Amino acid sequence: MTLSFTSQLRSLFLLAFFLAACGPQATVTPALTPNISNSPTPNPVAGRPSPTPEPVATAKPEVAVELAQLGWITFSATEGGRRDIWVIRPDGSQVLNLTGGMRNIFAEAPVWSPDAGLIAYDGITSPESVRDIYLMAVESEPSQTTQLTTQLGFDCYPSFSPDGQHIVYMAEHNGNRELFIMDLEGNDLLQLTDHPAEDYEPAWSPDGERIAFTSRREGNSEIFIMDADGSNLVRLTDSWGLDWRPAWSPDGEWIAFESWRSGNADIFIMRPDGSDLRQLTTSEAEDGHPTWSPDGRYIVFHSQRTGNYQLFVLEVENPEEQWHLETGSVRALLPAWSPVAVVPGLEG
Repeated sequence: MTLSFTSQLRSLFLLAFFLAACGPQATVTPALTPNISNSPTPNPVAGRPSPTPEPVATAKPEVAVELAQLGWITFSATEGGRRDIWVIRPDGSQVLNLTGGMRNIFAEAPVWSPDAGLIAYDGITSPESVRDIYLMAVESEPSQTTQLTTQLGFDCYPSFSPDGQHIVYMAEHNGNRELFIMDLEGNDLLQLTDHPAEDYEPAWSPDGERIAFTSRREGNSEIFIMDADGSNLVRLTDSWGLDWRPAWSPDGEWIAFESWRSGNADIFIMRPDGSDLRQLTTSEAEDGHPTWSPDGRYIVFHSQRTGNYQLFVLEVENPEEQWHLETGSVRALLPAWSPVAVVPGLEG
């Protein structure tokens, strides 16, 4: 049965509302970049047109050989009116759609379990559904998916504990965004934060002792860290621009994050106490959402350098060495590198 124009318009309106639900609310920072339509993690400010595409490089053959040995990168990509969870080899040699056969119209923010056997992500199955967290078994064919959250409201930004038994995530059930921990059956075990400001984007440390996250409790989005039980809260960043999307290095010695402190989105790293701040990217395009390779040598991130969101890789010790990772998608973003070099179910 064909929907009427009014019904189609209503569905599109509802979908746009739900897609925006887990992004941060508007800030008071100066107007710099446009909001990207249908993005659940929109740019924090608006005003500048899309960047002019920049020349991009691909990895040299010897580097590509090294990258090919470092597992897989999962990411969210748009194709045919859907947004799905994909994986790609770090050298670009293989690309697979993991959720293309599932009943969903939107899936993003994927993260790996410590053994890379599972991927958790945010999902919406219809314009009338709320945003929930799903768990997907990577090695099953077709991929088996379990819905972990079912409450009214929005549940987003999952991150696994190092033992793979729990997930920390953001929930907005009563008009505010707080952090919770649940087990792999979706049972809420602990509410970590309780503050009138927004708390979101948690990232569990490799040793399991701490959780980094983004919060607006000081007025602007900054990165905080706390013990895994919610105690000993410490603020790590303090800048006029947005600081968010923290990601731990595999050895726990560094936190990578996206910052707008320079007037544009760039990739920075710092120590877990906020010291030794280093800026890794300086492109005029928006660079964001960094995650580390399993050996800690590289960082994958998304960027608008091509005129649209695409994936890029940089070498941490030589950050001027950066390469475009061609996915074939018109919009690829929010990458996450597998924590192990061999991913069950994707090898061979």
